Amino acid sequence: MMVAMMKVSVNTRSFSDEDLKFIKQIGVDWVDTGPMLGTERQAGIASPQEGTLDLKKVSEGIKKIRAANLNISTVRGTSIQQALMGKPEGEKELEDICNFIKVLGEESIPVMHLGLETRSPRSVPGRVDKAHRGGYLMGAFSLDLMRREIVKRDMNSPWAYHFRDKITFDEYFHNCVKILERVIPIAEDSEVKLMFHADDPPVEVESLIPGITNSLLIRRLFEAVPSKNIGLQFCCGARYESGENIYDLIRLFGKENKIFHVHLRNVRGTIPSVGGYEEVAIDDGDINIFKVLQTLKEVGYGGTINPDHFPTLIGDNVGRASLAFSIGYIKALLSIVE
Repeated sequence: MMVAMMKVSVNTRSFSDEDLKFIKQIGVDWVDTGPMLGTERQAGIASPQEGTLDLKKVSEGIKKIRAANLNISTVRGTSIQQALMGKPEGEKELEDICNFIKVLGEESIPVMHLGLETRSPRSVPGRVDKAHRGGYLMGAFSLDLMRREIVKRDMNSPWAYHFRDKITFDEYFHNCVKILERVIPIAEDSEVKLMFHADDPPVEVESLIPGITNSLLIRRLFEAVPSKNIGLQFCCGARYESGENIYDLIRLFGKENKIFHVHLRNVRGTIPSVGGYEEVAIDDGDINIFKVLQTLKEVGYGGTINPDHFPTLIGDNVGRASLAFSIGYIKALLSIVE
């Protein structure tokens, strides 16, 4: 049996001709769009929270990407935050997301990211920038700093919503199941796979909204709503930060065909071992990137791999040098693995 070869993809939140040409120039044929695709701003580019879903704009954005001779690997869906919190406004969000899935099916886009996570690295306290070799900068996380910042209850901070919205883990998990039960039949009919990204940073701290932070909870969610159309946006960085063995997890979820997309980035340190972690360049951390790719091949993964986070390099204000470096590094390893 032939196994599909792994492919490299990059995020794009810009549909400018120059940006799309740059993606082709560095040897990438696949893009991951969002969360900007499908709302009312120029060329379909706006945060779903900032605009009204416009399915015509979705189609326009897809056409522009394809006109640049690029393929679409994944698309981030519109916001379901109110549905996650169990609020009445969530019904309109679910209606929008179901319509969005149908359009992606009509456009033959294979995977949509369903935003079940309640946090991202920039939506919680405890983040700092740290310098590494030669002074390049990347984000780092400290659990101790997070706790000190939470006490301040800064209602003007990006994480203030954690203080405004109160929900127990059981309520949150119940809402996740209800969302999946609503959208999975649409995804199955539309032949679109739905993936979710476990919460990052992977910690449970009082005063923060709960989330899916470890592999046991991921497993529990899969068991609650069985479907071949629900799987993971497997983030090597987030899973390593949690202290879990990422190679074993790739084998666990990969053999069950539950890995739909891979975020491949590197990290130094874990929360259980040192109370935090540092994001680093793809060749500069604890994760054996070559072993990750070998393990993905071992389980027959043939989807896309996205380098996800990049260092800030001197003189590289738009991040193209760091992106090209990461892409070249991954492609070189893939040429050996494949």
